[in-house]
Amino acid sequence: MFAPLQRTFDDLGTPLHEVTFCVLDLETTGGSANHHAITEIGAVKLRGGECLGRFETLVNPGVAIPPLITVLTGITEAMVLPAPRIGEILPSFLEFLGDAVIVGHNIRFDISFLDAALIGHGFASLSEHQRTDTLALARRLLRDDVVNLKLGTLARHFRVATTPNHRAMADAQATAEVFHALLERATAFGVLGLDDLLAVPKMHTHPSAHKLGLTADLPRAPGVYIFRDRNRTPLYVGKATNLRSRVRSYFSGDDRRK
Repeated sequence: MFAPLQRTFDDLGTPLHEVTFCVLDLETTGGSANHHAITEIGAVKLRGGECLGRFETLVNPGVAIPPLITVLTGITEAMVLPAPRIGEILPSFLEFLGDAVIVGHNIRFDISFLDAALIGHGFASLSEHQRTDTLALARRLLRDDVVNLKLGTLARHFRVATTPNHRAMADAQATAEVFHALLERATAFGVLGLDDLLAVPKMHTHPSAHKLGLTADLPRAPGVYIFRDRNRTPLYVGKATNLRSRVRSYFSGDDRRK
């Protein structure tokens, strides 16, 4: 009923302003999805810069919350005691998520907890959902602009309106604002479609990465491409089933020697 849809190649080429993103954050009782549990979920659904909805709930983890976690998050056992268990929440969360592209800061952490809960309650994992990580995006797009890549540091760097505070909704909202700032930075590298965005974390520090913006108008279609020097002399001719993807690969860390 809640199985996500496998995206087609045409979906991946969708302009970013038409893509629905779900920015999420979790609070948990610890760092291991195998031994700890979710205490809070916060998510914001966005498309074209517009907020389509919010999902926020405390979760009764069914286990004690360590004092250190309470100090960090402010979430106490008294707060989560009347909250629903994760099995009661998952259906409504999946309905909210739909087939949106998942966004998070160090998203592997959040996905590991959600997948453990989903599988434990008989649902499919989130493996079919496309996802993007603001941590990985910042690592490629900001380089030496910040002292570290923590969410709080990025929020201050971009002067976003929401200050992350280790509560799920505040951190999800801050991540969403940082994500939009990173998207603006990414446009200089010709990142205009979902496929471009998903490829950003794989970009290496390439001496010609600044030329990625020149590929903005290339089609995602079969064809022949020609590289020319400043005097218009042909340097290399190639063919590809996806012109845009192939040409961009030359400026984003591909090991091609030609």
